[in-house]
Formats: sequence, C-alpha cells, structure tokens
Amino acid sequence: MADNFDLYEECSFTEWDEEVKSLLSPIDCGECDLNDFFANDAILYARQLLGKTYVWVTSHEPKRVVAAFTVSNDSIKSKLLTKATLNKINRPIDNHKRGRTYPAVLIGRFGVDKAFQGGQRHIGMQVMDFIKLWFTSKDNKTGCRFLLVDAYNSDAVLNFYKRCGFKFLYHTEIEEKDFYGIHKEETLRTRMMYFDLK
Repeated sequence: MADNFDLYEECSFTEWDEEVKSLLSPIDCGECDLNDFFANDAILYARQLLGKTYVWVTSHEPKRVVAAFTVSNDSIKSKLLTKATLNKINRPIDNHKRGRTYPAVLIGRFGVDKAFQGGQRHIGMQVMDFIKLWFTSKDNKTGCRFLLVDAYNSDAVLNFYKRCGFKFLYHTEIEEKDFYGIHKEETLRTRMMYFDLK
C-alpha cells in the first residue's frame, strides 16, 4: 500500500450501523478489546444513545474499514481537577467565561485497522485531524471546547495522542489514581487526556 494514502481521496466516511456492518468485515486494530467493541457493542451503544461510531471505508473494492471511532457527549468539571490542572484549563478562557463545567466530546474508542497502520500514511493522525475539524466546523450543532480520550496507558498509545496535541488531565499517575480511588499499588490501565479545540 502506498505511503501517501489520503483518507479524503481514498475513503468514504459513514456512520457504523447495521446496514454498513452487514456489508463489511470487522476492523482488526490489533487490540482484542477494541475489535470486540466495534464488532459487537458499537451499534448497541448507538441504540442506547450512549455513543455513535463512525468509520472510514475504502472506496475501492474490496471495501474495508480503515479506521473507526466512537464519540459521545462529556464535560470537564472544574471541581474534579487539581488546582494546577484547573489553572491550565482556565488560562486560555476569558475570565467571565470560566465556569464549573466545560463542554467536551469523549472519543471513547479509536482504532486503525492493522493493514493501514504504520509507515508514512499517518492515518490515525488524519482521522484525529478530521475529528478536530468536525467539532469546530460551522455545521456543528453544539458547543464543544474540548476533546477527551481515556487512552490505554502504554507508551505507543500515549505518544500518539501527545503527537496529536493532547495533554494529560492529571499530571501524574498518582494524581489520577487518587481521583479515581485506585490504590497506589494497582496498575492504571488508562490515562485521561484532553485537547483544547480553540
């Protein structure tokens, strides 16, 4: 596959629903948890209004899912942040606009098929750039200041989100464990990260 793969030129974007699912093989991101969600739970989440999943699908035959992500409404609540993080969140927001809650979208699941990972294609970054534009376009129906991800706590995943401009909501794993009530000896499976759309 060419390294200059362009998502917009070579794929179409659509909601992941029963009809689309019936026409395509499931995505294989290389993560059992993600694969299982997209194959078995994503449409159930949509029916329950808990999250909507969207996919990029190749335009050429045989059609394949290149990438998938799930989004849902969320927020950043000021009272749940450490003082240092709250200062960082508040700094770019006008004083009279600062509040107890800031609107956000949670990217609950995000995956690129193994066949399209790596190289110079940067498909994950292309999808993330699309999401950023999607929620700042004039067609967006609601206010959304931040993107949130609850990223797998692995170097590869965290570095991907850092390259996409995301920052940790809690500076250290200890702070995050304290917030979630996780014992300090337990492993922190995910890290909450945010991106300011402004």
